[in-house]
Amino acid sequence: MTKMRFAVILGDCYSTENLRVSKQLGCTDVIGHGPPVTPGSEVWEFGDLVRMKKRVEDFGLRLDVLEDGPPIEKIILGSPGSEEQLQNFCKSLENLGAAGIRIIKPQHMPPGWHRIMTTSASMPTRGGATSRAFDYELVKNAPLTEYGVVTEEPMWENLTYFLKGVLPTAEEAGVRISLHPDDPPISPIQGFARILRSVEAFDRMLKILPSDNIGLLFCQGCFAEMGVDIPATIRHFGERKKIFFAHFRDVIGSVPKFQEVFHDDGKTDMFAAMKTYYEVGFEGPMRPDHGPRIEGEDDAKSSSYGFAGRMSKIFALGYMKGLAESVEKTGF
Repeated sequence: MTKMRFAVILGDCYSTENLRVSKQLGCTDVIGHGPPVTPGSEVWEFGDLVRMKKRVEDFGLRLDVLEDGPPIEKIILGSPGSEEQLQNFCKSLENLGAAGIRIIKPQHMPPGWHRIMTTSASMPTRGGATSRAFDYELVKNAPLTEYGVVTEEPMWENLTYFLKGVLPTAEEAGVRISLHPDDPPISPIQGFARILRSVEAFDRMLKILPSDNIGLLFCQGCFAEMGVDIPATIRHFGERKKIFFAHFRDVIGSVPKFQEVFHDDGKTDMFAAMKTYYEVGFEGPMRPDHGPRIEGEDDAKSSSYGFAGRMSKIFALGYMKGLAESVEKTGF
């Protein structure tokens, strides 16, 4: 039986404290963000990637996954400069492969998505802890951005252009492209179509170019926001080996209105979810995602990055490891 690989995401993969705590918590992996780029460049350079990977490995951890970049905003919007951006992304893929980093999650969501994915950052939950909530009623009439209305089919055309443009390089470099659901998975927001918002949408995406190098970052919370059966959806994609890594979290409610909660306090059967990851032979890293702010944590520093919100991450990792041990000892 393959042991589950647990990770945290680090904004700073060079921090001795962050790396020591990751190891102390029993993580096998670290998930990072890309290195800073040279001003005027959009390429992740080979030397920077090698140093980051070696730094993580020096603490007995693995760095196989990077999230959120390099930029593809011009590609997704079909803006001038998209061809150059595509070429730069391919250069980064070559460097990632040469450095031994095997999974990348591009940021395909429209510009400014992070500023409107939350309508409350301090909604009370268990025991007075606070967490992120979303209510579409509050944003459905939000003013358009400078890009105006961007409908679904152009977004699909641009995503297709991106995948067709990067796939040959990704396959040659041995790097897998992992796409995250739109968060929140509802459309439109500020005039932008949010196309990766359902299981059917991901099926459509995977049919564009069937390849072992194109798949999902299975954000369990986002799929819960869609209102789907989580174990069944893990099985749907996992049996096809399309889940490259996972975000483990839960919510109450679903679009158009939901709230993130503690990992043991939501609507999903989390034991059944963990069991299904084992049943489908999932082999990627899994990390806790988001989570409430516990009493005593600094709101200004609490986020899903670095080790801000450390207390809820410690709780989540302990819960996840307990679920995994239960599956491993009882079988499936």
